[in-house]
Amino acid sequence: MTERPLYEGVLQLLGAIRGEEWTYHWALCGQERERTGTEGAPSIKELVAKASAARRTATKLLHDLVGGQPVDPCAEPDPAAAVPAAGTWAQVHADAHNAMTGLWEAMDLVTEEQLAADAGPPRSHPQYLWRDVVILAVRGPVHGYSEWHLRAGSTFDSLAVLARWYDLTRGTKLPTKIRSDASYDLACGLARVGRLDAAMEFLPDAFAYNDRGAVPVLKAWAREDPDLATLRERADFRTLVGV
Repeated sequence: MTERPLYEGVLQLLGAIRGEEWTYHWALCGQERERTGTEGAPSIKELVAKASAARRTATKLLHDLVGGQPVDPCAEPDPAAAVPAAGTWAQVHADAHNAMTGLWEAMDLVTEEQLAADAGPPRSHPQYLWRDVVILAVRGPVHGYSEWHLRAGSTFDSLAVLARWYDLTRGTKLPTKIRSDASYDLACGLARVGRLDAAMEFLPDAFAYNDRGAVPVLKAWAREDPDLATLRERADFRTLVGV
């Protein structure tokens, strides 16, 4: 049997993030699940609906590639592509299942070589189709759920979402670039809540695990990233990002 580490790794991440969303389905009381959030503090329903829209964007990306159409990995998810968050939780939850099923089926259409390709227009450093899918379908929702917990006043749960993402990436056979993403995300989460020494334990891995060509781009981003603003006066941070 031919090994497909990219295919299997992406599916593993998709299954895990859907499991994360199932915990909200079972753990939140009915009143909280049906609550309508605000622009400043979206409810979990709105975030799940947003994740569904992003997964449909990833699905379209895969279908476009297979169909020979131009691929736009930078396309923004269409909010109209999911059941509105104003619907019931049951509707939003069912729509999330359908969106993930569609993406799962689209993954069966692409080859391992296509997943490894640098699809789309030229950029400042290589991007890969498998990572475009992960960013849309997994990493983006992880950020949303972590921020939701933080707005709700639960620092522990906010960091726990990022820690599960971090651990999960180390359980796949995906390229180490995914470890770079998760290390950076966890460092940002720690810095946001004032755990600066801990943030600096994880941030170096974001560069060590990244593609060589992407490191200067990421360092430039880190210097301006508001999530890392609390680190900017530290000597170790300034040395790391080349201030």
